[in-house]
Amino acid sequence: MDSHFTNILCVLSDSHRQDDVVAQAIHIAKSNQASLTIMLTLEALPPNANMVMESFAYIDSHQSMESQARNWLTEQEETWSKEYPVQTVVKIGHPLIDIVTGVLRHHYDLVIKRSEEGFLDRLFGGLDIRLFRKCPCPVWVLSKKNRSQYKNVVAALDLNYHYPKHEISVRKKLNLDILRHAARIAMLEFAQLHIVHVFDAVPENIVRDGFISVDNDQMETDLAKIHDEREQALESLLSELESELAPDIIDFLQPEKHIVHGYPRREIAATTKSLNTDVIVMGTVARIGVPGFIMGGTAEETIQQLNCAVVGIKPEGFDSPIKLDKSEQVEK
Repeated sequence: MDSHFTNILCVLSDSHRQDDVVAQAIHIAKSNQASLTIMLTLEALPPNANMVMESFAYIDSHQSMESQARNWLTEQEETWSKEYPVQTVVKIGHPLIDIVTGVLRHHYDLVIKRSEEGFLDRLFGGLDIRLFRKCPCPVWVLSKKNRSQYKNVVAALDLNYHYPKHEISVRKKLNLDILRHAARIAMLEFAQLHIVHVFDAVPENIVRDGFISVDNDQMETDLAKIHDEREQALESLLSELESELAPDIIDFLQPEKHIVHGYPRREIAATTKSLNTDVIVMGTVARIGVPGFIMGGTAEETIQQLNCAVVGIKPEGFDSPIKLDKSEQVEK
């Protein structure tokens, strides 16, 4: 399966409450026999820091912060390495750029981190969302109440293929990739795999506000047709996945299918919560043409309503807007 990770980056944003994310990163690395690097990434001091910290110069403050961070991380590395071999690195500057350029430079195939303290009781903070938007590899963000073992894994799929031909293959490949990752997590955790798809024939607010008239009987017929269409699309995906897996794996996983009619920006999160989900695997970028990609509105609104871990997957051909310097030699 293409969902096998070989080179994992675990991101820490401070020295507090990081035991859960490191433990999960080691667990995933062990399961995949992957290399593991732990990066402590800190915001650089502002240029005017010496104006507000009059007792010492800015450059001394920066060097002192970096030195203390390296000392702490070195001590932790000795402890972590008793359980699994790890490398460590400290980056002080711009966390988003440091993480993404690290992924590009060292070819990490998974970034795992703990969710930030968000605003307005939101689980995921600004850096989490920007990574879901711009990091080229899958991003696994743990919830603040991360569980030591997952019991329910959700693959959130968009099975609507009523798009231009050049879009359809990208969407199908993304769905299969999401399904691969979710199936692998479920197998490793001995967890129940759920597959969730939410479809909406006519936006409810348009009908409710009387902008268009709807024949209710015809609407029911149309909804039944859409449900059958999406069920067939899902069966096709599962058949493709089954052909990649060892015999009887699909029978072992026994995925539960949830094809729900409703407003996706609300019902994906609601269904996920009703399933007591520990982690959801979903696409976090929507294709809007060639070569443009943006964070999908449905994905972003859904993420902000969740209370579980999220694994965000990019579509094939995604090109991060953050680049390495042209003069920089990319390590192979």
